Amino acid sequence: MIVDLNLKGNLVIIIGGGAEAMKKINSLLTQDCKILVISDKINTQLANYVKQKKINFKKTKLKDANFLLKYKPFLIMAATNDRNLNRKIIQKAKKIKCLVYASDDPEISDFAHPSVINIEDTVQIAISTGGRSPVMARKLKLQTEKIFKKIIKKEDIHHIKLQQIARDAAKKIIPTQLERKKFLYLVLNDKTIKQLIKDNKLKKAQQRAMLMLRRWK
Repeated sequence: MIVDLNLKGNLVIIIGGGAEAMKKINSLLTQDCKILVISDKINTQLANYVKQKKINFKKTKLKDANFLLKYKPFLIMAATNDRNLNRKIIQKAKKIKCLVYASDDPEISDFAHPSVINIEDTVQIAISTGGRSPVMARKLKLQTEKIFKKIIKKEDIHHIKLQQIARDAAKKIIPTQLERKKFLYLVLNDKTIKQLIKDNKLKKAQQRAMLMLRRWK
C-alpha cells in the first residue's frame, strides 16, 4: 500500500551524507518539513542546501544510535554505508516509536521508499516494487516519466492550485464535507474558470471561484 505521509512541520532526520542520502533529501524538499542531516561529512550539493538553508546539518562521527534520544523526529532515514549502524538506527527508532527507513534494508523498515515522479512540486506519482527491486522501480520511473509529464498539463496544475485555495476558503463557509465536495466539483467544471485558466488568467479564475463561494447556498 502506497501512502502519502503528511510531514508538514515535522522533523525528519537523514543519517548519512552521500548519494543515497541525497536522493532521500530531494524527495523531502517539497514536503514542508524540517530536515536534519547527521553525518561526519556531506557532499557538495548537500553543502549547498545547507548554505541555502533548505536543510540543517550536524557534523557527527556516529558509532551507535544513542544520539537519537536527543531528538523527537517523526521520521528517520538511515542512509549510511555501514549496515550495522543502519540496523542500530532502525532498532533505536522503533524503541522511540518513530517511523524509520533504511536504504540498504527495506524489508525491516516501516515502509518501502518508492521512485517518485515529481511534476512541478504539485503532482507526485509513486512507483514502488514494495522494496523488492529499487533498481527496477527507478527504471520504470524513467520509462514513464515523460509520458506522465505529457498527460498532466499545465492547466491541470493550475486547477489543482485553485482547488486548494477554494477548498481552504470553503471550509470556513460551507459546514459539511458533502456540500464542500459539491462546490469544488462546481468550480472544477465551471466553463468560465476553465477558459480563464486556459488563457492563463489565474487571478481572475480565483476571483471567479470566490464569487461562486459567496453565492453558494
